Amino acid sequence: MAPKSREPFDAKIGGLSHDGRGITRIDGKVWFIEGALPGEKVIVRPIRGKRSYSLGIAETILDPSASRIEPRCTAFGVCGGCALQHLEYPEQLAFKKTSVTETLGAAGVKVPQDIVQLQTEPWSYRRRARLGARLVPKKGGVLVGFRERNKSFITPLSNCPVIHPSVDPVLAKIPQLIGQLSIPDRIPQIEVAAGENGTALVFRHLSPLTESDLSSLKQFAIQEGLLIYTQAKGPETAIPLDASATPELFYTLQAFDLRIWFSVTQFVQVNAAVNELLVELAVDWLAPNDKDRILDLFCGLGNFSLALARRAGQVLGVEGDESLVRKAAENASANGINNARFQTRDLFSDSVLDWDPGHYSQVLVDPPRSGAIDVLKNISSGLKPDRIAYVSCNPATLARDAAYLTGPGGYRLTRLAVADMFPHTAHIESATLFARSA
Repeated sequence: MAPKSREPFDAKIGGLSHDGRGITRIDGKVWFIEGALPGEKVIVRPIRGKRSYSLGIAETILDPSASRIEPRCTAFGVCGGCALQHLEYPEQLAFKKTSVTETLGAAGVKVPQDIVQLQTEPWSYRRRARLGARLVPKKGGVLVGFRERNKSFITPLSNCPVIHPSVDPVLAKIPQLIGQLSIPDRIPQIEVAAGENGTALVFRHLSPLTESDLSSLKQFAIQEGLLIYTQAKGPETAIPLDASATPELFYTLQAFDLRIWFSVTQFVQVNAAVNELLVELAVDWLAPNDKDRILDLFCGLGNFSLALARRAGQVLGVEGDESLVRKAAENASANGINNARFQTRDLFSDSVLDWDPGHYSQVLVDPPRSGAIDVLKNISSGLKPDRIAYVSCNPATLARDAAYLTGPGGYRLTRLAVADMFPHTAHIESATLFARSA
């Protein structure tokens, strides 16, 4: 039945959107319904309408899906950290696989018949997180947690089933810690960074901390076995409370005998176990030998570059963030790797279309959500490597770039993997392999 104004209405859910909301059509208009699953009949409470679509919330589940389960987290539905905890895990994997294949298919890209699925333990996996903090006296003091779904409010969390196990037990203690500082209303966020040798909390502060504040933070660090950093401005201002006792963090890639070091504010993949599977898969697909020269674009701190360097003759890693380039070179040296070098280059600038990196037989690309269309046009028309491995965190830009590569680029999509880097969320990581057409 068609909705009138903001009155609740019944709806049958036909599918899931890319961000995990149920989809229905009412009088030809698309509705995205929070908390609804495919096949369900629900009572929808309208939230707001746009010209081409409207948003609503599933207020009552009249006919639940057989795949619906009880979420593990009591904040689910309010907290924006997860979107799919109400869907049993095998169905989450199926949804992500379908999302990738349908998005590629809609772009005219022929999908391989055999698709690799990469997943590990779907709980306690988040080694990186950004927690919001806010002083709200009407709600009892300081709130700490992820942002609410589609809102700027903070969801107070006393525990979180997806965050790293070294952080989960202290979540309930952080609000009290901030509350006793001299500036409880000037701590907007806490960054979480967990390595194999320790876990750091980075407290962003908008006003100076007093000696008493620093003493409280140090005591908390000792009590909870954590590394505490303060950050007054940008990421480069993150300072450990006790420099002598605070090492840099690291993670290992065991298959390649690598230890990758990173600072607490530098990007690393959220899910350590799935990242390791992805690195192994990419190296397996490219299968380099000592005669291969490999170009790794958006190389970060050497996550793929250094693994490839264990097999290839030469590797060049290219990255726009100079601090990551320095760290990648340091990681190469720390691991005794002398056949990998790194350079800083803006891979989104217009100049990348005319860039000549030299001859490379294979290329790996791991871009941000915006994809890598310009640099792919360059390397497919000029460099023409035998194979291109493309790791993506956005099916839409992957499909766009894959359509170019398999069209005017002159490549075939030969392998596809869907990796569950972010269980219980709608975020999708995937990997593809393109081979140059004869």
